Amino acid sequence: MPSATHAHAVLPVPSDTLAVSSPHWGGGAVGSGVPPVVEAFARHPNVFDSIYINLVRAGESSGKLDTFLEKLVASIRKTIKIRKSIKSAMLYPIILLIVATAVMAIMMVFVVPVFADMFGSIGSQLPGPTLLILSISNFLRNPLGGGLMVLIFFTSLISFRSALKKSLPLRRKWHGLILKLPLIGDMVRASNFAQVAMVYGNLTSAGVPVIEALDITASSSKNEVIREAIQTAKRGVFSGQPLSELLSEGKVFPDTFSQLVSVGEQTGNMSDMLETISSYYEEEFDTSVDRLSQMMEPIMICFLGGVIGFILVAMYLPIFQMGQVVTN
Repeated sequence: MPSATHAHAVLPVPSDTLAVSSPHWGGGAVGSGVPPVVEAFARHPNVFDSIYINLVRAGESSGKLDTFLEKLVASIRKTIKIRKSIKSAMLYPIILLIVATAVMAIMMVFVVPVFADMFGSIGSQLPGPTLLILSISNFLRNPLGGGLMVLIFFTSLISFRSALKKSLPLRRKWHGLILKLPLIGDMVRASNFAQVAMVYGNLTSAGVPVIEALDITASSSKNEVIREAIQTAKRGVFSGQPLSELLSEGKVFPDTFSQLVSVGEQTGNMSDMLETISSYYEEEFDTSVDRLSQMMEPIMICFLGGVIGFILVAMYLPIFQMGQVVTN
């Protein structure tokens, strides 16, 4: 984060600091005619969001630009860490699922037909599991069966993602369902609670008005259920109600979150308490990621072994029956 480093080194702002920093973030050097640094950042809303702009504005107005840039750096690092942890936690199960799908497809398309030809020459009645596997194999090898199913699957997936972007009610239901999922829901909730506390704490410590800080915090959340809960709380705060009570009544944020916010309200030390909340839920997030990784591995292995085992048993079952007939 070059801007924070250069500002801390007491380079003149904006021209020298931003001239050195600009190669790193893609902007040109800011000339001396541009009064505040925040105007230079505000010209690039696709790169610098409202959180960035408000913290830079607070740093300029207070004369502590380096301090607030360091806060921003810490915030960005934590956000990147959370995203990387989520990706790494989901990577192994996804790889296992892809491998399992590929193995089952190969068995159904290439291995099962060999057994089907062998069983056809026998002419005896086949067991139910074997008939089921042979029917699935014939369906998948048929272009109007397996090919159409794959086409429908990917078309439905693309349509669903498009509908999520366009439909707020659908997005709200989907995000609410994710929050209720075992393991994954715990991870998503902890990451969102940590981010909300971190963003709101940085904004309030920067002197951003509470209503505006809540509005920006809500927009920073990617989950519609949590975003709407913050917006509802914002309207209550505007009416004079304590934020902790509103969060507790909303039933989205846990009691621990609202109780710690209440402590911050009573002590008048909200910024430090929000930092504590953020750290607490970061630890909860790390625990959820570890738990998900530990649980998904045996689940996926058992699923893969169970499906492949069922296919193999179904294919060898007629052979076992023929052996019993010969023995009798």
